[in-house]
Amino acid sequence: MSAAPLRWGILGTGGIAKKFVEGLQQVADRCPVVAVGSRSLDSARTFAATVAGCRAHGSYQALLDDPTVDVVYVALLNHQHAEWCIRAAQAGKHVLCEKPAAMTAVELEGVLAAARAAGTFFMEGFLYRCHPRWAKLREILASGVIGEVRLLHAVFCFDGSAVRRLQERALGGGALMDVGCYPLSWLRWIAGSEPVATTCLAQLNADGVDLVTSATLRFANGILGTLHTSFVAHRHITAMIEGSRGRIDITEPWRSTPNESAFIITTAAGSETFPTADDGLNTYAREALTVAAHVADRQAPVMTWGDSLGQARTMDALRHQVGVWWDGER
Repeated sequence: MSAAPLRWGILGTGGIAKKFVEGLQQVADRCPVVAVGSRSLDSARTFAATVAGCRAHGSYQALLDDPTVDVVYVALLNHQHAEWCIRAAQAGKHVLCEKPAAMTAVELEGVLAAARAAGTFFMEGFLYRCHPRWAKLREILASGVIGEVRLLHAVFCFDGSAVRRLQERALGGGALMDVGCYPLSWLRWIAGSEPVATTCLAQLNADGVDLVTSATLRFANGILGTLHTSFVAHRHITAMIEGSRGRIDITEPWRSTPNESAFIITTAAGSETFPTADDGLNTYAREALTVAAHVADRQAPVMTWGDSLGQARTMDALRHQVGVWWDGER
């Protein structure tokens, strides 16, 4: 007997919400989108018109009050994430929240406490982790082909200088919060432990958010990691694992797009490329299916509550080193 469909409600009508819903159309039988909530009813109606059977709500709370919604995708601005994750849990809804799930570790602790009290599922949306290519990478590392892992490098730079939300501290802006969280989450994941020492430098704008950030991390197991991120630079998105006997270059590490992303292994014997297999499934669809598979467990192995908390604590440490503080944080 197959499980009942997990019915999705979407909080927000921005670009990331549209991409998520487009992906879910591939798995609409298991993860139907049944409602969308926006501060503007017109915006919600326009969004809902693109999805069969989707109702429009003119407020975020109205969506949480909709009894047909099982799980909420929080696709709001960074500074709104924690509040609406908590409200969703209090309304008895499971939650998938776009990264970063909170502005600070303290905020995230509140989110997790709400989910724990309500007995609801929660996952922070680092969708790249839901792709099976990373299980393949772990097989490669376990094979010992590049020896012991010594160094990790991760870069996420792009030109978002015209995007207002990235520029403003009140909106949770900055390179680290917007895209730097991807390489940081990857470094922590591949290292398999939390950093015990960090050094961070940044270039800030007049409002006090980082335009460019560079960090070095030392993990508990001795592995070193470097992170570079910016939203005022030419597009450069890559990752590398350096071992005692070789290295692995990873193209498009957070997109997992066939024909664009691959693992390139280089050793003394030469180079070998492992392209990402194309099974036709959208990565957002994989993310929704991950939630559906683990909703009864309240958290998913690819991004546990403890993992999110470790991420938030490291983000706090890096921000504070370069002088980025949110209102009321100190």
